[in-house]
Amino acid sequence: MYKKPTMIMLALTVMLVSVMFLTGLRTSAEENDPPEDSIDSGLIYDYLVDSSLPADVPEEKKFRTLQAAYAAAPAGTANKPTVIGLKPDVYQITGTATEPGLTITKDYITLLGLTDDRGKVVLADNRGNKQGAGTETTSNNGYVVIVRATGFTAKNLTFLNYTNIDYEYPGDPGKNLTKRSNVETQAVALQASGDKHTYMNVAFLSRLDTLFLQTTRSYCKNCYLEGTADFLGGGTISVWEDSEIAFPDGYGPVMAASGIVFINTKFTSDRGVGFYKGFSNPVALINSTLPVFTPTTPNVWGTTTPIIRNNLYSLTFNTKDTAGKRAEFVDSLNGEPANHTSRELSDEEALAFNPWNLLRATPTGVADDWDPADLKEQYADQGDLIYRMAITNGTQSIRTGGEGAVLKASVSPARAPDKTITWSTDSDLISLSSSTGEEIVVTGRNTTEQAEYVTVRATAANGFYVTAHIYVEPEYIDPPAFVEKPTLNAPANGKVSLNYSMDLGKKEDQSVITWYISDDAEGTNSRAIAMSRGNLPLKEYTLTPGDAGKYIRAGVEPKHSISNPGPVEYAMAAAPIRESDIPSMNVSPNFRNFVTTTNMAYTSGLWTVVGNWTSAAGANLVNGYGVRAASQGAALYYQQDAKFGDMQINAVLSPEKIEGQGFGSPGSGSDEPLVQKSDIFIKYDPRTKTGYSLRFWRTTQSGQKVMFQLYKIDNGVGRPISDTQVLTGVLKPNTYINLAITGNSFTVSAYNDVDDEVLSLAEMIAPNDFGGAGVQWSGTVSNGNSNVYSRFDISYPGPDPGTPTDPGTPT
Repeated sequence: MYKKPTMIMLALTVMLVSVMFLTGLRTSAEENDPPEDSIDSGLIYDYLVDSSLPADVPEEKKFRTLQAAYAAAPAGTANKPTVIGLKPDVYQITGTATEPGLTITKDYITLLGLTDDRGKVVLADNRGNKQGAGTETTSNNGYVVIVRATGFTAKNLTFLNYTNIDYEYPGDPGKNLTKRSNVETQAVALQASGDKHTYMNVAFLSRLDTLFLQTTRSYCKNCYLEGTADFLGGGTISVWEDSEIAFPDGYGPVMAASGIVFINTKFTSDRGVGFYKGFSNPVALINSTLPVFTPTTPNVWGTTTPIIRNNLYSLTFNTKDTAGKRAEFVDSLNGEPANHTSRELSDEEALAFNPWNLLRATPTGVADDWDPADLKEQYADQGDLIYRMAITNGTQSIRTGGEGAVLKASVSPARAPDKTITWSTDSDLISLSSSTGEEIVVTGRNTTEQAEYVTVRATAANGFYVTAHIYVEPEYIDPPAFVEKPTLNAPANGKVSLNYSMDLGKKEDQSVITWYISDDAEGTNSRAIAMSRGNLPLKEYTLTPGDAGKYIRAGVEPKHSISNPGPVEYAMAAAPIRESDIPSMNVSPNFRNFVTTTNMAYTSGLWTVVGNWTSAAGANLVNGYGVRAASQGAALYYQQDAKFGDMQINAVLSPEKIEGQGFGSPGSGSDEPLVQKSDIFIKYDPRTKTGYSLRFWRTTQSGQKVMFQLYKIDNGVGRPISDTQVLTGVLKPNTYINLAITGNSFTVSAYNDVDDEVLSLAEMIAPNDFGGAGVQWSGTVSNGNSNVYSRFDISYPGPDPGTPTDPGTPT
C-alpha cells in the first residue's frame, strides 16, 4: 500500500537524488519514481529487478531476474547510463558447462544495489573448472558474469562464485549458500574488459581466480576482494582506493596483479601476500597497509624466479605494515631473499598517483577527462604528471668495438607537458650518445677481459625513472688457436676423454664441445648425444648402452672468455665402441649435457625425444641442471631391447606449481592426450608403448594434492592395475621418487624437500622382460605450470640381461 511520504523523507530523497546525479546516475523527470516497496534510499534506476514479483512486468520495466532486465534494457550513454536497480536478494546467475550466467556487452550499463549493504544484493553461481564447468579435455572457469563493454558500473552489490566457499547472507540464514566442494578450482566471479569501469561498494568473492580485471581503465572504491591465487588482474591501468584485498586461507601465493595503483588499501593475510605470477606491468602501493613481514610470512612481489635486472619497478610510497613500520618485501619465494624489483617513490613522484591524473586518459591516449572519483577540482594542478615510463630493449648485450645498443624510453601520460628524458650512468665501461632525448645509443669501452653488467637510468622531468641493464663485453679477439688438435683417448672406465691444447694465455677455456655417435668412421647417420653448457667444456663423455658398435666423434669449437667460438675441429675414434667398454647397463644421464633436440627414433640404448624440451638451470636441481617440458605431451623415452628382470628408477622432479597441486588445472587418469596428467614409465617398451607406469594428476578432490595410481600400459592404452589411489601433497620442489619392480611386485615411494608429505604404493603384477623407461608430461607448460626433471637413474638389480630381442625397424 502506498503511504504518503513525510517532509523529512521528501527532503532526504531530494538530497540523495542530487548526490546520485553528481555520480552519473539518471535523475530525469521521465523516469518512474522508486516504488514504495523498494529500499527507500533515494536511489534512482530505470529498470527494477525484484525476485519477489510473481512475474515480469515489462511494461513497467520490472523483472524477477537480472538476466531478463538486462535483455530488456537498452545501452546507455556517458551522460545517461541505463541503470538497473536490484532489490536485496540472492540472484542466481546460472550458467552452463561452457557459457557464463550473464554476458554484458551493452555500453554504459549500471547495476545498482538498492541498499547500502553490498552483502544483501548477491549475483551468484557455483560453477568452477571441472566442478560444473568445462569438460575432461577442456577448461572453463565457471564465470558468473562477463562484461565486455565501455562505461560499466556496479554499486552496492556482491559478485559471488560459491563453488568453493560458503556464503552467509546478512540477516537471513534462509538465503545462505553452501559451497559445491572443498577443493579449490578456478571459479571466476567476474571477468571484465572494456574501458571506464567503476565499482563502488562492491565485493568480489571466490577462492581461485576470483576476478579477471582486463579493462583499459577502471576505478574501484570501497571494494572488497578475496581469493587464494590468480585472483585480480588489472588491465592497462586500474585504481583501487579505500579497499581491502584479503587472503582468506591465510596465505596469498599470488594475486596476479598488473598495472594497478592501490591507494589507502589494506591487504590482510596471516602469512604474507604476493603480487605477481609473472612480472610485467608493475603495481604501485600508495599509503597502503600490509601484513608484518617475517622470514616465515614474507610479503613477496612474485612467486617465480625473480628477474634480477628489472627495467621497471614495483612502486611504494608511505606504505606500512600493521605494526606501523615501513612495509618490507622480497622479490620471490625462490632463491636468496632480496629486493631488486621495487623502489620507494619520492614526494614529487608520488604526486602523480591520484585518481584524476591516472584515469582522465588512457596512458597513451588523449584526455577525455573521465573522473569517476569526482576529484578534478581537488587535483586540478596535478592532472598531467608522469606516473609511468616504458623502456625499449632495456636489457641488452654489447661488445666493445662493435655496434652499440639503442635505448628508447617514453613517458605516460602522453599529455605530460614536459616529456624530457635524461639519461645517466655511473659506469666508465660505456659511453652514451646523448644525455637527453627519447632515444640514445650506448657503446662499450670495456678494456678489461671480463664482461660486466652496467646500468643506465632514464629519468623523467618529475624524477620518475626506469633502468636499463647493459651487458658490456670487452672487445673480442680471435678465438684461441689449437696448439694440439683434438684427439680421443681409448675408452677407459666406461668413459671416453678428449685431448687438446690451445693458446689461451691467462684466459679461461670455454670451448663448445659436442659429442656424436655414427655408424662408421665417415660419420654416417651421425647423432648428437651430449653437449657442453654454461661455458664449461665437456671434455669427457660417459658411455651408455646405445654407444655399442658405434663410432664416437667429438667436435670442439675453440673459445675463451673474450672470443666467439671458432671453426669446429673434430676428433673421430679409431674403432667402434665394444660392449665390453661399457661396464654397466645402468643409465644416469647428466641433464647439464642432455641433447634436447627432438628425435623420434626408437634406438636401443638411446633416448627418444618427443615434443619440445628446454634445458633449465637452477641451484635446486641435481648438478645445477634439468630438462623442462616445453610442450604439452612432451616425452622422453629410453629404449632398451635387451631382456631384463628386476628394474628400478630414481627420479627427481621440480614442479613449478609449489603448493602440491602439480598441474595448472585438474585432469584425470584418462589416456586422452589433452587431459592434464603425467607418467613415469618402468619396464616399458616405448616402441610398442607397453609396460607399466606411475600415473598422477591434479584432481577436484584437493587444490594442494595430486592423485597417484599404478597403471599397466598395453599398446598405448592405460588401465589401472587396481582401484588403489593415493592423494598426497608430495609433489613439490624437489620430489624424490623411487619406482621398483622386483619379480611380480611393483612399488613406488616418494618424499620431498619441503614437508612431511610422502607417497607409497604397491601392487602385484605380471612380470615382463622389458628394460625401457621414460616420462611424459601432459600438463600445460606455460610459465609456472610445467615440471623440470633433474635426475632419472635407471638400474637393473637383477641378473645380467639375455640376448637382445629383435629391435624391429626404428620409427
